[in-house]
Amino acid sequence: MNINRIQKAMKELDVSGYKIQQVSNGLLSQVSADKIKNGVIDNPREKSLRILTDILCTEFNVAREWLTEGTGEMLLEVDESKDIYLEKFGVRFELIELVDHFVKNKEAYYENSEYLKLFINDLAEQKIRKRLIEFGIIKEQTTKDENP
Repeated sequence: MNINRIQKAMKELDVSGYKIQQVSNGLLSQVSADKIKNGVIDNPREKSLRILTDILCTEFNVAREWLTEGTGEMLLEVDESKDIYLEKFGVRFELIELVDHFVKNKEAYYENSEYLKLFINDLAEQKIRKRLIEFGIIKEQTTKDENP
């Protein structure tokens, strides 16, 4: 892994140490990520570079080949025209088919699955909480009581 390309990607995409800490669930601290980004650390740990590489590739659409080998373009092309689908046992279901089926039968799914109820309620609660934090209505808590 090339630290110079990691630094370049972080700077060009304006990736903050705070964001790295959040996405990595604390595996890499904000301070460490910022020090790597700004070149304060000459020889970072291999594990830190692997974490940064994974995050840049998965969260910021940076090409792994460019980061690791220096070939190709820095950013992957996003082709939004590609269909999203689920394939199981050779049968392909387009996303719109799955959504339509779920919407038409949501009451039956919801009534028969306690797990689904909890899952949906938790997702809704997380999205609402995230939006409230984004709008500054509530502050993000980092207390130990909040973590299970």
